[in-house]
Amino acid sequence: MPFHRFDPDGIARRLSRRALVIILSLTLGAAAAVVAYFSGDLWVTQSLQRLHNPYFHWLMVAVSWPGYFYRQLVVALCAAALLLLLRQRIEAVCMLMSLVSSWLLVNVIKFIVGRPRPASDLVEVYQENVTRSFPSGHVVTYLAFYGFLFYLVYTLMRPSVLRSALLAVFGAMIGLVGLSRVYLGAHWASDVLGGYCLGLFWLALMIHLYLRFKRPA
Repeated sequence: MPFHRFDPDGIARRLSRRALVIILSLTLGAAAAVVAYFSGDLWVTQSLQRLHNPYFHWLMVAVSWPGYFYRQLVVALCAAALLLLLRQRIEAVCMLMSLVSSWLLVNVIKFIVGRPRPASDLVEVYQENVTRSFPSGHVVTYLAFYGFLFYLVYTLMRPSVLRSALLAVFGAMIGLVGLSRVYLGAHWASDVLGGYCLGLFWLALMIHLYLRFKRPA
């Protein structure tokens, strides 16, 4: 598979411009540390949960299902094995590093912020979770994992039906996971927004490191 040449310095410049994203994430985290939820959070969740469509419900469940760490690790190991079969060793290592590091980062932030999960007396909770709420771990790790796979497929594969299908699947997983976490009562909308901000930054950082490993200075 051909490797498209990207300028690492250009990636670094774009990374620096994403400082605004990190500032927003930090601001949300600071607010989440002192506020259990915002009024807008409650309104968004209650509005989504009024959608009583069984197909939509099971789509939301299906999108979230592989996002719990042990399931996600199995999926990631399968993806890494496929990349190794395709002789993409650096890609396999960086993909696993992106996922595991994002999971560790999320859990550190959850511990620091300590925001409680949505309560069942406020919204419908599909499944009880023992970890804290901010940021959404599903959102951050989906960006770190599926976002990295999206990047690899986009840059390494030639245009084809398979390439388009993979990009659509990975993009859909990233786009829908935030919606699913709110709909299932696992997170508030502000947790999800913080997750997207943190996840985008972490993905950009992992891509930057991958390019450095791919073509050392």
